[in-house]
Amino acid sequence: MTEYQAAILLSQMKRLEKDTQKRTKNADYLTSKIKDIPGIAVHKLYEGTTRAVYHLYPFRYKKEHFNNLSRDKFLSALRAEGVPCSSGYGPRYKDGLVEAVLNSKNFKRSFSKERLDRYRRELNYPENDRLCKEAVWLTQNLLLAAKRDMDDIADAILKIYENRDKLA
Repeated sequence: MTEYQAAILLSQMKRLEKDTQKRTKNADYLTSKIKDIPGIAVHKLYEGTTRAVYHLYPFRYKKEHFNNLSRDKFLSALRAEGVPCSSGYGPRYKDGLVEAVLNSKNFKRSFSKERLDRYRRELNYPENDRLCKEAVWLTQNLLLAAKRDMDDIADAILKIYENRDKLA
């Protein structure tokens, strides 16, 4: 890290707690506004989790509740309503990194070819794949906005739901 980067980081550290609290408050509020919209599955924290920092605000989009409107069209409609969003990551286990590890000298030396081949065959996570196909992400900067902006996000999602017939 350069001295310049450290100076910026130190100045940001002073507002970290306040920003985290604001993101949490807005995330909780947004969740309360969208949790009952059909086809929107809000995130849930693991039992015992006392806090989240919300570097992202994720939810799942269930297209069958939106007349099978594709997630891409849902995202486009949400962006058209002024809400920046993304589809998140794809299945990370399919991006070549696992295969690179399995082909590394150390793994080839440590494990038999049969074991590595069995691992490749068993490398299948359908629930993860489904999650990746349904994910919608809002970036953390949106959660630093005013409460009325959370209303705008919720209203945009509801508007898309109410007009799903016209978007398909």
